[in-house]
Amino acid sequence: MNSTVKYLMTGAAAFAALTFTSAPQAMAYPVGPWGVEGPCKGSAPNQCPWSHSEDGLTWSYKGHSTHYDKLGNYVCNTNQWEPARSALCTGVMTLVRALPPIPVGELLGGQS
Repeated sequence: MNSTVKYLMTGAAAFAALTFTSAPQAMAYPVGPWGVEGPCKGSAPNQCPWSHSEDGLTWSYKGHSTHYDKLGNYVCNTNQWEPARSALCTGVMTLVRALPPIPVGELLGGQS
């Protein structure tokens, strides 16, 4: 190999080493403007089967949704099997989204 090729190969190897060692690992949650981690706390996005709403307050999986306040506290669940409970939860979540960040989940006795 001539010196130019060696120089380019050395530069490419150094660049690759620096890129791979300083690159962040799989991004973990939180999501949305409020930074809610939901049921996937501590998981990488590709390891979590739940999908989240754009604001990160609702997380859904197989017909079940879990809802959080803007501080990340659990608020309530909705699903197709409990329509009355789901209707109440939907109403509460409308308020959660309209209000500033307050611990609605804690006030309702939910878990973080």
